[in-house]
Amino acid sequence: MSVPEAEPPDREPRHADALRIVVPRYGESVVGGAESAMRRLAHALSAREWTVQVWTTTAVDEATWRTAFTAGVERDGPVKVRRYPVALRRHPWLFARLSTAAYHLPRPLRGERMWSIAQGPYSPGLIRALSQAAPVPTLFSPYLFHPTLFGLPAAPHPRILVPAAHDEPALRLAVVRRAMLSADALWFHSLEERDLVATIHPETGALPSACGVVGVDAPGDVDANAFARRHEIAGPYLYFGGRIAGGKGLETLLAAGALLHTSDASATLVLSGEAGDGVDTPEVRRVGRLGERERWEAIAGAVAIVVPGSMESLSLLALEAWSMGRPCLLNASSAVLAGHAARSGGGWTFRDASQLAAQAAHLIDNPEQAAAMGAAGRAYVAATYRWDLAEERLRTLLAATAR
Repeated sequence: MSVPEAEPPDREPRHADALRIVVPRYGESVVGGAESAMRRLAHALSAREWTVQVWTTTAVDEATWRTAFTAGVERDGPVKVRRYPVALRRHPWLFARLSTAAYHLPRPLRGERMWSIAQGPYSPGLIRALSQAAPVPTLFSPYLFHPTLFGLPAAPHPRILVPAAHDEPALRLAVVRRAMLSADALWFHSLEERDLVATIHPETGALPSACGVVGVDAPGDVDANAFARRHEIAGPYLYFGGRIAGGKGLETLLAAGALLHTSDASATLVLSGEAGDGVDTPEVRRVGRLGERERWEAIAGAVAIVVPGSMESLSLLALEAWSMGRPCLLNASSAVLAGHAARSGGGWTFRDASQLAAQAAHLIDNPEQAAAMGAAGRAYVAATYRWDLAEERLRTLLAATAR
């Protein structure tokens, strides 16, 4: 990103295809599925001649929301980014206590507004700017954080919410229901996410909605052997890249890697992103953060990509794996992942470490079957997760929200 520009927020373009995207944090360094999806959407629409602005905060680390960027205006390629300061740092111990109260006490005693402020990132300047903003269509994601919970009701119409929801106590809070009903339309990552929100908040069923927010553009000239050569990995490997937050299933994945290595000493589990920080073991290679090119190479060379998380609203990693023709091993506890596997034919679901290790061993021994599964997944992504389809869905939602 470039140095911030000195430009006031009231000089917004009135381009016919304009969109404002509001996210709690934004940038290439942000590790988070919902935020990554919105950055990809911003760039994809910009490439299709939309005028896209992102309004966000100066934070990156969701554990504390400490300041990482300068407040002001900057550019992320074609996308103009407006950053607003965070007024309160997050204190995990306090937030944990407020969450216990919000999730378990009777509604009048829950203190949901206090919970949402502690959840953060708390940026009154961002909310105030939204309340005074030009009437450009505004898209919020994910549902969970203060900029959405209080920015969505304050923003001009039309307002579109991309919840990026999974089944968790916060989804049932009244402050969340209020925000969702403030939207003019809902845009879901998956059919399962849509069904979950409709079950918990039936009133949202009256809102216009669509499924399928992103597209996947896999590079066409990836060397499937480059990653293994670079890191001196001689045998087959599984790959996972992402966060290590609760619900991401890292313990199960590590246990499976150990079991697999016991039966096949040549097999390795490769971890990148947050999961890639730490010390290697005989069965695990931790490679830290990868550049975009090298990440695609890691995916292309893997026997299979593992998505061990139980709380997923989409899984970009699975879609990327399929776009490269690689099979996926997916946590059966996630309705979204199970739905992907059933519709695509490109993956299997597992319930524990031993089942995951057995599936991985089978794919190592049967590369033709792994290739066939990967091909089925590639066809699924090509038919469902394309940017032209995502843009068409957005236009349809905006037409439905016309007032």
